[in-house]
Amino acid sequence: MSTQPCILVVDDDIELCGNICEIIEKGGYKVESVHNGKEAIALSQKNKYDIILVDIELPDITGNKVVREISKTSSSTEFIYITGNATVDSAVEAVKNKQVISYETKPIDIDRFLILLGQITKRKKTEKALKQSEHRFKRYFDLGLIGMATTSLDKNWIEFNDTLCNMFGYLREDFAKLTWTELTHPEDLEFDIAQFNRVLTGEIEGYSIEKRFIHKNGSILYAVISANVLRKADGAVDHFIALVHDITKHKKMEKALMQSEKLKSIGTITAGISHEFNNILAIISGNVQLLKEDYEDHRELTEALCTIKRAVDDGAQISSQMLKFTKTETDAGGLVSSDIRDLIMQSIDFTLPRWRNEAQANGIDYQIDKDGMKSLSAIMCNPSELREVFINIIGNALDAMPEGGRLSFSTWSDDDTVFVGVSDTGEGMSEEVKKYIFDPFFTTKSPVGTGLGMSMAYGIITRHRGKIEVDSEVGNGTTFTLQFPATNEKESLIATPDTEQEINEKNLRILVVDDEESIRNILNQFLSRAGHKVKTVDNGADAIKIIKGEDFDLVLCDLVMSNVSGYDVVKVLNGLKKRPKVGIITGWNKELEPVSGNELKVDFFLKKPFEHSEMAKQIKIAFSMDDKKL
Repeated sequence: MSTQPCILVVDDDIELCGNICEIIEKGGYKVESVHNGKEAIALSQKNKYDIILVDIELPDITGNKVVREISKTSSSTEFIYITGNATVDSAVEAVKNKQVISYETKPIDIDRFLILLGQITKRKKTEKALKQSEHRFKRYFDLGLIGMATTSLDKNWIEFNDTLCNMFGYLREDFAKLTWTELTHPEDLEFDIAQFNRVLTGEIEGYSIEKRFIHKNGSILYAVISANVLRKADGAVDHFIALVHDITKHKKMEKALMQSEKLKSIGTITAGISHEFNNILAIISGNVQLLKEDYEDHRELTEALCTIKRAVDDGAQISSQMLKFTKTETDAGGLVSSDIRDLIMQSIDFTLPRWRNEAQANGIDYQIDKDGMKSLSAIMCNPSELREVFINIIGNALDAMPEGGRLSFSTWSDDDTVFVGVSDTGEGMSEEVKKYIFDPFFTTKSPVGTGLGMSMAYGIITRHRGKIEVDSEVGNGTTFTLQFPATNEKESLIATPDTEQEINEKNLRILVVDDEESIRNILNQFLSRAGHKVKTVDNGADAIKIIKGEDFDLVLCDLVMSNVSGYDVVKVLNGLKKRPKVGIITGWNKELEPVSGNELKVDFFLKKPFEHSEMAKQIKIAFSMDDKKL
């Protein structure tokens, strides 16, 4: 049915028929006309009409017969008789047919007729909406797509579906003994009653609100409830109809997302704090190192300075750990001596948002067992690469336990070999999967996975002169066993002592760019003592002006500075015809922009606080690359 009823006028008076159609069209209705009964019957079989105005006296058949024939195929069509020869018999005949809703005599009272059409239109819209609502309600109720119920004014059940019972965790017989009030969370009860009373007083016809209920197990059930009323003929409320949509999972995921965004914001703030903290530590560390050089024969003072230096190193470690959840850059350098247990713990912490936060939001329980992790000898490794291996194994284990389970870690040693075991209680693997598990592009997660995870893990472990083995059985979980050669080479990896810090080449022209005055002064003293000519500047803009007018062998530049950053300075340096060596010194621990290509080429990075010996080493390496004799 269109927005307005579609009307057919049946009258053999062509002029009158045209006038009626014109009036009806001006009222915004769709209208057609015919001039005999047989045409009307034929047309009604092709088109659907909501209202038919029919003359009782037609040239071929009577209007009564037209009504009877059309009514057989269109039960929703209503008729209005129009006649210029009204008789008692014709009136009685009209009354007999329930689909005849009015009896109008010619000449037609146009104003009354338009009012009548308006009333019919309103009624038909209401009836259509009610039928659609009833049909939709019955369909949803029967299918159980959402929780549905009807209740009396005292909030007792009249009818409810199984979906609603299951939503709250009750059997039908137990649910029938409860009321909305008993199921509603106490803190939401007052508001719920207020809404209910607004409906009873006629202030509103219904409402849709988010509210909390109490599940049978005592947990909070979040739901959106849409309540409406059905009224009696006198307008009084008969009963309530309620639709209940469970949004508990959505609320948990929303909470988890908010927590994730909160951590991300904290990470951004922490990065800034860490940068400032590292600058402070760099000032302390730099002065301590200078004082140690000046008073190396003063034993008591030297010991005190060593204590301060250890505290600085501890502070730098704390600063680094502050951002381990957001740290994504690959560790530079070669193999270092590491405790395998620390790497496992870091990997577990890194995946925490998934196995704890996200899992809990979905009602999944993962247990992480670390009791089997024993103290071991150190191993030589690239920490970043081994964390990648453990994170990959943890991720695969979680995928294998979609309903939750236990993930266990153990470490042990045998002679000069360190072993790591990672076991899950998941789905396990078939012999075919185990056969190809370390092959590139093999995956059981298609089309989502890339199939590179375990092949990359295999490659990383092989490069570490280690081995990885898998033991699994369908339905009985999976265990990965990793082994690495142990080492006692810790001392070989410790930074070169201060005796190595001397830069042999004298008279290097060095520009130091840093917005911290104390750091500029420390570097000036250290480099000047080594026999170099040092110039300092406190901002990037002035640095750019200076390097365009003077030649330098080396520029040491801070990265994070206001207005003109270290990146901007490096771009200008790399555009010079005679490019100096470039070293970045920064207290920024967060992920840095990629430093690649000609524009952002640098010779070395130093994270504050750093050892003067390390700076000397990096400068020596940078100039030795050009075969300069140092």
